[in-house]
Amino acid sequence: MDPSPWQVETDLHRIYQDARSHRNSYFEKLAILDGGTVALVITAVFGSLHATIKHKYLVGIGLTCLVVAMLALLWRNYLAAEFEFYAAAVTAKSPLLDNPAVKKGKARLQKEIYYIEITGVSFSAMGVLLLLIEVWFILI
Repeated sequence: MDPSPWQVETDLHRIYQDARSHRNSYFEKLAILDGGTVALVITAVFGSLHATIKHKYLVGIGLTCLVVAMLALLWRNYLAAEFEFYAAAVTAKSPLLDNPAVKKGKARLQKEIYYIEITGVSFSAMGVLLLLIEVWFILI
């Protein structure tokens, strides 16, 4: 017996929901990694490495980049949680989706999530790179 169209849509919703969940998990882990790196660097800077740091501004900029990235990625995951309401409404065939303002809001939300992802990943990479450059300066 073939599954009903509703069952097929529900199964597709679950598949996409799992994919979005994995994507959200990636950005959540990146935010946690940024926070852990900030904590580790602050501990090292105020600890035994304080006297050996040659370019304190480089460490400051790197830490700032990581904090901005962490906050951006946390904001991204908040917006992604909001997006789940739109996805659930699609599956439930909510009449709310016929409203042009709701469609426009969903498209805006998707675009905003995309730009925040780019911002978060870019700032994470830049922050880690700056901190690695400072470590390189300490070692030479």
